[in-house]
Amino acid sequence: MAKETNEILGHGADADGIEEYDNPLPDWWLALFAMTIIWAPIYGISYHAIAGNSQVDQYNQEMAAAAVQWPENDDAIAFVMTDEMVAEGEGVFTQNCVVCHGAEMTGGAGGGPNLIDAEWIHGSSPESVISTIKNGVLAKGMPAWGTMLSGENIQALTAYIVSKRDPNVVDLAPAEPVVVVAVEPVVGGGEPVVDGTENAGNDVVVAAVEVLDPSITGESIFAANCTACHMADMTGGVGPNLIDDEWIHGGDLETITRIITVGVAEKGMIAWGPILGPAKIELVAQYVHEQTAE
Repeated sequence: MAKETNEILGHGADADGIEEYDNPLPDWWLALFAMTIIWAPIYGISYHAIAGNSQVDQYNQEMAAAAVQWPENDDAIAFVMTDEMVAEGEGVFTQNCVVCHGAEMTGGAGGGPNLIDAEWIHGSSPESVISTIKNGVLAKGMPAWGTMLSGENIQALTAYIVSKRDPNVVDLAPAEPVVVVAVEPVVGGGEPVVDGTENAGNDVVVAAVEVLDPSITGESIFAANCTACHMADMTGGVGPNLIDDEWIHGGDLETITRIITVGVAEKGMIAWGPILGPAKIELVAQYVHEQTAE
């Protein structure tokens, strides 16, 4: 054991009377210190060189995993058409694509084209479908899913779409929606006029006005058409958050109505004006504006 001499160094005059003993360090402390000196190089070599746990190794491992999940080109993952891939792709389609292409894949309210007939705008081969999904068609309002879905998900989605395509079907375009119209009395007398037809005895021409089912609300329109991109809680997914204080194009009711109507093609948002019509757009815009205000 270290011998304590209790010899005072005599620093008291320079340290407000605080004295310091000149005793050696305890043997147990010196032993631990020696062990750490011996252990340090052993641990460093084992952890970084042998076990491969250095930051560089971890980075390389994460980059390799990312390359598998999000390959730079889809040739890195061989396209294989299996029942498992088709089943997985159905789930991906239901979660992300139904709003625009419809549950039956014949085209939906979002304006997406029919996916099961023989008419393919960008090609029907698996390679063409993968490219379209990955890169999107911004001019038509389809976002680039390559940054949002993994390579495996895109492969599975392609398998599902290809499995449903029927080359013998020429066109399965969805039927035009039935619009109920109401006509208001015409100022100045005479018979009311619908859709701008001529009536010389009238002072005002009344256009057809869409009458919505009372059960249709802004919330129901949002749920049916907008949740795929903006999520059910409106916190954003593919599309931006709609309930925070950050608005890209403005958060007032007039601006919200305009953006819904004309869309933002460069961001992948389609123009809902010709799809929903003014009445529904007014309801959903009011709903979004109210949620933002809360």
